[in-house]
Amino acid sequence: MRRRLRFIWRYLRGHTPWDSGIVPPEIVAWIAALERDGRPAGRALDLGCGTGTTALYLAERGWEVVGVDFAPNAIWRARRKAQRAGLVERAAFFSADVSRPDFLGDAGPFDLLIDVGCMHGLVPEQRPQYAANLIRLARPGAAYLLYAFLPRVGRDGRAMGVDCAGLKALFGDAFALLDYVPGQEVTQPVASAWYTWQRQAVTP
Repeated sequence: MRRRLRFIWRYLRGHTPWDSGIVPPEIVAWIAALERDGRPAGRALDLGCGTGTTALYLAERGWEVVGVDFAPNAIWRARRKAQRAGLVERAAFFSADVSRPDFLGDAGPFDLLIDVGCMHGLVPEQRPQYAANLIRLARPGAAYLLYAFLPRVGRDGRAMGVDCAGLKALFGDAFALLDYVPGQEVTQPVASAWYTWQRQAVTP
């Protein structure tokens, strides 16, 4: 709850360096590759969507998108941007805990799942539930594009971040790792990585 209130306050103050208004080039490249291959747009889930920058980019490209974020003022801005862009039919935004998107019910499956800087901030107790919902909502063959800080201790003394081993322990055989690109966060000296995962077929 404290972390949620902190993010709400930061959105109110306009102190949101993560909300650059720029779609990550990794996502732009992924979508461009799909379009070059002639693959049609599908359904996408943006976890930790913020003010909807990436979700609305996908909607403009023909995707049906659901965005989720726990900061209600970020969701309010995302909805307003969708209205202004005429994309309310393609982009729906909800304020909720990404580890408990119960309101989605059986709204899946999704063909593309995106998490840019959200999952790494979840406390350990939230992560198994996050993974279980991701597995439930992803269509076999779906891509899961994840940007996350690597393990570290935050300013509040709380352990945060995640690595390949931690993710594989969470997902088991449900997702296969296709690509891993380590790097560093632009706005602060924190080690990070982009992961590309693929939902594996359900076996009987």
